[in-house]
Amino acid sequence: MYNPNPGVFRGTQLIQKRGSIGGYKKVFVPLQGVKNELFFPPFGGVIANPFRGPAKLFAGDLAEYRTDATGKNPKYFILKTFKVVSGSGTTVNILRDGYKHIPFVGDSIMVAPEVIGGNGTAVRVTAVTPTTVTISTTTYQVWALTLSATLGSLDAGTILVEAEDIAAAENSETKPMMVKTINSVCDCDYDMLETPSTTFGQEGDNNFDDARYFVSLALGGVMYIEKMSPLPQCVLNLNRSRVNGWFKLDYYD
Repeated sequence: MYNPNPGVFRGTQLIQKRGSIGGYKKVFVPLQGVKNELFFPPFGGVIANPFRGPAKLFAGDLAEYRTDATGKNPKYFILKTFKVVSGSGTTVNILRDGYKHIPFVGDSIMVAPEVIGGNGTAVRVTAVTPTTVTISTTTYQVWALTLSATLGSLDAGTILVEAEDIAAAENSETKPMMVKTINSVCDCDYDMLETPSTTFGQEGDNNFDDARYFVSLALGGVMYIEKMSPLPQCVLNLNRSRVNGWFKLDYYD
C-alpha cells in the first residue's frame, strides 16, 4: 500500500485493538455431493461500498459482483440490510444483536424497494447510538438512528437497505438502491477492523489513506434463511431453493 506519509521507527511497535463487531454462526447447508457447492470467479475485486468504520461481513451475506463492459475491473457491492424494531419521525431503532450489519454516520439508507436496484426515498444517517428499547414486555438491543429526514411510518420488521449517496445539500432524495443485482455470496465471515479509505471512487486515484478491502466471493451457495442477514422481499424473490427455510443462489444465475 502506498503511504503518503512515510517514516522510520527504529524499534518495536505494538498495536492492539479490541472491540466487538459480531458473532459467528454456521449459515451454509452442509450438502452432500461430489462437487464443491461454492464456486468462485477467476479473479476478485475491491469492495466499493465498505462500512465507514470497523464492522463485519457475515457468511451468507449477499453481494453484487460488478465488472465493466469487457468483463474486467471488478468491484463488489455488499448488500447491507437493517431490520427495524420501531420508528417515529426521524428516529429509527434497528436490531443490534451481534449478527446484524453496523450502521454509520453518513450512510444513505432507504426502505427496501419492490425490485432489486429500484428507486426510493433515501435519507442520511446523522447519528448512531447503541441503546435498548422495550416493546410490550420484550427488550431489544438496538442502534438508535437519527435521520436527516423521515422515512415515513415504519412497521416492526421493515427492512432498510443502503442507497446510493444523496447530495450533500439534501436531507432526502429519490435514489436507487446501492446494489443493482445479486450474484455472489460471502463464503465466510470477514472482520474489517480498519477504517476504510474515503476516497474510493476516484478512478485512477492511488494516493489514499486508510484501508481498501479486496475479496473474492463465491458465486453461489445454499444457506439457512434464518441465519442470514435480514432479507427484503425483493431478494427473497430470487430464492431458487425448493426446500422451506433454505435460500439458494446459483452460480449460473
